Amino acid sequence: MMSNSEIDKKVKMTIDSVDSMEEVRVSPFLKDRILHQLHAKEELSSPVFSWFTPQLQLVALCMVIVLNVYAYTILTSQEYETKVEEFVDTYDFEDETYTSIFN
Repeated sequence: MMSNSEIDKKVKMTIDSVDSMEEVRVSPFLKDRILHQLHAKEELSSPVFSWFTPQLQLVALCMVIVLNVYAYTILTSQEYETKVEEFVDTYDFEDETYTSIFN
């Protein structure tokens, strides 16, 4: 074990070392830069649509195109027009006239 004189000597050296310390000079805008970097990292780390990856976007685009082509072919077919005409004839929408003050 250490004797009291050795402990006293080490304590005195430690206390004397405080006198040799100098003031640390820091840039006045250090805090602002650090906070700016922290906020920038937070914004990058939490995107809203992180699950909507480019592969998923491509699949969604292909599905929309296929649905549009299918809808266009159905709407331009002759069968669709005959069904609409049958519906109009069945429910007698063709002969009704509405009077309005805006006509």
